[in-house]
Amino acid sequence: MLIADGFATHRISLAAMLDRAFYDVIVTENGADALRRIRAEQPDLVIASTALPDIDPARFCEKARAFKASAEMPVILLGGAPSSAERLALLAAGADDVLPAPVDRRLLLAGLRNRLRARAADADLSLRDDTGLTLGLAEAAGAAIQPPARVALIEMSAEGDISVALDKLQALVPDRVELLTASEALRASATPPEAFIIVESGPQPRGGLTLLTQLRASPSVHKAALLYVGSAARLKQAAAALDLGADDVLVGALDPEELALRLPRQITRKRNHDRQRADLRNGAKAALIDPLTGLLNRRYALPHVARLLERAKDRHRGFAVLLADLDRFKEVNDRFGHAAGDVVLRDVARRMGSVLRPGDLLARIGGEEFLVTLPDTSAGAAHAIGQRLRASVASGGVCVPGTREHPQVTLSIGVALSGIGAAMGVDALLDRADRALYAAKDAGRDRVMAWHDPQEAPCRAVGAGR
Repeated sequence: MLIADGFATHRISLAAMLDRAFYDVIVTENGADALRRIRAEQPDLVIASTALPDIDPARFCEKARAFKASAEMPVILLGGAPSSAERLALLAAGADDVLPAPVDRRLLLAGLRNRLRARAADADLSLRDDTGLTLGLAEAAGAAIQPPARVALIEMSAEGDISVALDKLQALVPDRVELLTASEALRASATPPEAFIIVESGPQPRGGLTLLTQLRASPSVHKAALLYVGSAARLKQAAAALDLGADDVLVGALDPEELALRLPRQITRKRNHDRQRADLRNGAKAALIDPLTGLLNRRYALPHVARLLERAKDRHRGFAVLLADLDRFKEVNDRFGHAAGDVVLRDVARRMGSVLRPGDLLARIGGEEFLVTLPDTSAGAAHAIGQRLRASVASGGVCVPGTREHPQVTLSIGVALSGIGAAMGVDALLDRADRALYAAKDAGRDRVMAWHDPQEAPCRAVGAGR
């Protein structure tokens, strides 16, 4: 994360706040140095003063966005009390938010968490998208004209006449904006809204946060864009909205002009995610899905590991690879038949998938062998996830149709880390995970072992037991 501010006291206090929140911070004192560091180091997010000594804030946003690698990097501007016109101009120039000074700590940190989560999700989906493009399973997104979106405006408590704001917003955006009640918003629809705007800017809260969490959990609309408009007198509630799943938050009275700038960004992001998921589903079904387990197969998994290695080198963020193999699976096939073995494999795939995170990848790459990738994961976290995978498989026997038998199966797992910025190939990384897997087998099976450089520790000390 990069801070750009010409005042030393501002830089120091902001850096100290972010350090206490466990963020790695790059500090710069002018726009030129900040732009140079953005281009060279590609920070995850930028916080810049609106009063940089050498560049106008709108021009700074435009230049920061001009770098291809930083086009989607969030930029938050801090400082002063900009007028409505100045604030809108900065948002139009590319700022993700403009926060007046003195900044509310809770709102700032919640905004950082929200935007970093969103960027990580975007990066993971884009990585999957790039892998699909590499394999020829999807076409690059074109500049097709997008149809108007259905947008729901929900008044929980509003400052001013909501119908006037609705009319102004409708005149500013091509989308179809309609006023719904909370119960109507939660009701299943054949064509649900692509975006919801929850307005709770009035003097008293009326359950807006509860509605937000219900919408985010609803199977029919949980992937919709959610925007929350909260009162300037309740910044704690606005911060909570970001942590509860709002994609964006506006503080103060409902401003149709500001909404008209923020809403299209969220709708475009939502549609991009929908397209990426659909491309992956449709293309992978044809060539990349294992028909037995429904998991991705080796053809997809290996190029995906290669893409993760490229990102680890460019962004200095390592990841973990796990190779998992069922113990004594041949005995299951020999005793119960191959149909029973298929049942076991499907059940194991289901159990493993149930304990992984949304950004993780699980693939079946051989008869009874599985590969797991864990982006941005430390050695300790990778081992902990491996233990959860092992425990999920060992938690109970598998019901074999046509028999009263419930064969118990276990899993051996080998863990290897990519390193940070390391020039390593796919084969070398998988070889490390494979050696750790064999070490787990040799140590008695049903355990997780991690690869270590034999020059750093004796081979007999490789990994950790159950």
